[in-house]
Amino acid sequence: MPYEALREGLHSGMSSEYLTLVAQQLGIKMELVPTNSWQQTLQKLRDGDCELSPMLNRSQQRDQYLAFSQVYFYAPNVLVARKDQPFLQNFEHVGRRVLAVPGGYRLQEYLNIYYPSIETLNVASERDGLQAVADGQADLFVGSLYSINAYIQQDALADLKIAGWGGPQDELRIGVIHKYAYLLPEINQALSTVTERQHLDIQNRWNNLRIVENSNVRLAWQIGLVTLTAILLLVAWNLWIRRYNLKLAEQNRQLVKLRHELEASNKELQFLSDHDPLTKLHNRHFFNHCIDQDNRDPTQQQSSLILLDIDHFKAVNDGYGHQVGDQILQELAQILRQCVREHDLAARWGGEEFVILCHNADIEDAVALARRIADKVEETSFSRNLAISCSFGIAEVRQHEPMQHCFERADKALYEAKSLGRNRISISKGDTSDNMG
Repeated sequence: MPYEALREGLHSGMSSEYLTLVAQQLGIKMELVPTNSWQQTLQKLRDGDCELSPMLNRSQQRDQYLAFSQVYFYAPNVLVARKDQPFLQNFEHVGRRVLAVPGGYRLQEYLNIYYPSIETLNVASERDGLQAVADGQADLFVGSLYSINAYIQQDALADLKIAGWGGPQDELRIGVIHKYAYLLPEINQALSTVTERQHLDIQNRWNNLRIVENSNVRLAWQIGLVTLTAILLLVAWNLWIRRYNLKLAEQNRQLVKLRHELEASNKELQFLSDHDPLTKLHNRHFFNHCIDQDNRDPTQQQSSLILLDIDHFKAVNDGYGHQVGDQILQELAQILRQCVREHDLAARWGGEEFVILCHNADIEDAVALARRIADKVEETSFSRNLAISCSFGIAEVRQHEPMQHCFERADKALYEAKSLGRNRISISKGDTSDNMG
């Protein structure tokens, strides 16, 4: 939960509501095949013992036996640690810590491919993973923010906190075995009819989970017991009620505090997942996501790409220390924010290199922006009164050209600008033949 579960033999959770909407649109009836675990669900799909699963990520392994619908639900994955552990931001900073991962999840395959050096602990479920962190069997757990939020409330795991961003977000789809792949166009059409209001209603119904309901069950039982006892001993009954109300009030205070902490952590996590922590510009991950969206949009207007690099930045770090170097990076980032247009995208690519995607801009517009930045850099007195200059490489995105190819051309232009003496603007060959000092 809140994604899906079996309750009294019935399919329950957000998944069941989406599946009902799709079945109604298609005019078909679906038969539930109960399973005891996510691994068993995947095995039944592989063996053909069931034909469809309503809420799963696509992966290379699953492509071998499933075909997938369009994405209809997005959810972030997060790292969870004990409160005495530091905030780690992402997988890059896990280090020697042991990371609990549910078996069969797409995240397990992702870690094996991109982070094979991380030591993992295979657990049967997200609840087992959180408990392993709480008990000290693992240092971290990675899983979906929504279900983690539910388990932390249900199991009163108040010593746990969100400690970072957990790799790629969940992009949940309907998966069908290849035999029924011909149904996918109709399934996609059915999913497209789900309104934004219906999406919000489903999420609101299932994301405020279950601790209140469980507490009410306990409360009803205890009040019934106290009522029977009161027939024999009224004074003892009154005393018990008073103690119980104090305890319940304290639990409610703790629950409100936990919810506020989670909300604050989630806001911080969302910002950190999209921004560079030093310069506060967008980071490489967010930039790649944006250009991937541009590549998919056939109506995308003309755009240009600017790569810029601080000249002789290593000498600054070696001569004045990394603290001064970090201050200069922050000061340059502020210049970029002042110079770029509102609809341009500026990001820190890595180290002392930055990238700007200029929407609705030809090569002349991009050159004009680069000159504004260069002039502003020349006018600025950086930390320790250092004079800083930048080299620029510019390329215009050609029609039907993948953004990666344009990026490579801009990178070659930047290399040319640096090889010609730095502190200059170089334009990709083919866009223009001029190099501008």
